Amino acid sequence: MTDIKLIAIDMDHTLLNDKGQIPENFTDQVLALKEQGIQVAIASGRPLYTLVDMFSHIEDHLIFVSDNGAAITKQQEQLFNSIIQQDDYRKLMAFTLEQETAAGIPILCALDAAYIPKAHDQYDEVYRTFYTNIYYYDDFASVDAVVNKFTVYTPNNDAVDQYSAIYGPALNQRFSATVSGKEWIDIMNKRIDKGQAMYQLSNLLNISTDQMMAFGDNYNDIEMLTAVKYSYAMENAHDDIKEQANFIAPSNNDLGVSKVIQDLLDGNL
Repeated sequence: MTDIKLIAIDMDHTLLNDKGQIPENFTDQVLALKEQGIQVAIASGRPLYTLVDMFSHIEDHLIFVSDNGAAITKQQEQLFNSIIQQDDYRKLMAFTLEQETAAGIPILCALDAAYIPKAHDQYDEVYRTFYTNIYYYDDFASVDAVVNKFTVYTPNNDAVDQYSAIYGPALNQRFSATVSGKEWIDIMNKRIDKGQAMYQLSNLLNISTDQMMAFGDNYNDIEMLTAVKYSYAMENAHDDIKEQANFIAPSNNDLGVSKVIQDLLDGNL
């Protein structure tokens, strides 16, 4: 795999262990990869401001594919952003709130913060794991934000079921909807996903997707895994995701991403 030029890495249950920790050697590996001409992209459903907070010490050495591919940023330069029109995100809000058979909390993922109804601030600790900037509002009609993703938080951890029964069938013709975790359903503009972000990076950086490696574990990673040649599903991933990848990495709790990267650095791949 000496032709690798870019490595895209999902965050939750992929790079991060189940305690939400980044591998201790990750910074050193990013710098070592850069010396070999290999760029690293953090490809996450999380917003840019959260990712920058987490990787502030190596921000200038990373590419951020945030909000499931709705934004791409490199060295503080915005390379791509897909904004959801206000009329559309208001319709998504109304659709979420009118669901009587499913518990779902609407979250507007704006460029500056996550906008969440104050009536649902009891989950603040959960939200802040993913959104370091939060604005609680009382009246949705007063919200005017620049939004590139709409998220439904499912406190009953039934995102897969709600996606299959409600959000996927109703929204996927107009938007790109995906499951990002047992408690998250993410909705972006049509044709926005992590896979399309890989094609965007291919054009922007003049790197073939055959020169890309990617790691993921969940449904929102499938398009990314199928877009690149060296695709790794984590051992802890669902079988549906493993079927879409060309390789299997050790689990996130076994430092799977770091182990594969180290093999690459050592010339053992």
